[in-house]
Amino acid sequence: MKKIFITAITCIACITFVKAQTAKGNLFVGTSLGAASYTAINNNYVFSDGNTEQQNEKNYDLNIDPTYGVFLTDHLVLGGMLILDYNHDQTDIANYETASNSTNTVINTQFRIGPFVRYYFFDSKPSNTLFYIQGEAALGTGGGSSSGSGSNASSSYVSTGKISGLFSYSGGGAVGITHFVQRNLGLDISLGYDYIHEHYTDDYNTATTNTSTGIVKNPLYSAGVRSISNGITLSVGFHYFIR
Repeated sequence: MKKIFITAITCIACITFVKAQTAKGNLFVGTSLGAASYTAINNNYVFSDGNTEQQNEKNYDLNIDPTYGVFLTDHLVLGGMLILDYNHDQTDIANYETASNSTNTVINTQFRIGPFVRYYFFDSKPSNTLFYIQGEAALGTGGGSSSGSGSNASSSYVSTGKISGLFSYSGGGAVGITHFVQRNLGLDISLGYDYIHEHYTDDYNTATTNTSTGIVKNPLYSAGVRSISNGITLSVGFHYFIR
């Protein structure tokens, strides 16, 4: 009888505790480590004339998302987020017929800001682990650099550039769980989908050296770049629930 009584009191305490943490008017503050990824892609091309080309791409991406929100109801959180994003993309190309090779690297750092909405699922008796869905959108800006080098039988080149005027917009959604590891601290784990559209200007110098004559040409180029990416993300983070 005593064990049943203690168990009942514990369950009631847990329900009251979680409900208090998700009560209307409470604050929601924390950060997520999202879209942390490394991608390696190897492409081998065999053309109709027998020529072959190999492309290797390595992409590193990391973003951190500080968030701040308020419970409009016991279930619904409305807030804002600041997304800090770093992306490093390197592409190596080797063409075996022309005996040419090149390496090109683009590095972008940007921040995006926008709203999010999160809804927690539970009836009248929430537990220490809650399921939620979340939607978000953001606008961003930033900058970066580009670099490259390459050679073939008749020449070699080295290029350096600056990325400016970067503008992006993004949107996405996720499903996840919040598990309370302490009284006011929840651990978030979520699986989501992100769409990111960005465009920028790449101004770069390419110094090309003629192998036979040693003559160097160093013109200035400018290119407008548009990039669209989308995919699945895994996010882990911590949030404080403040009454």
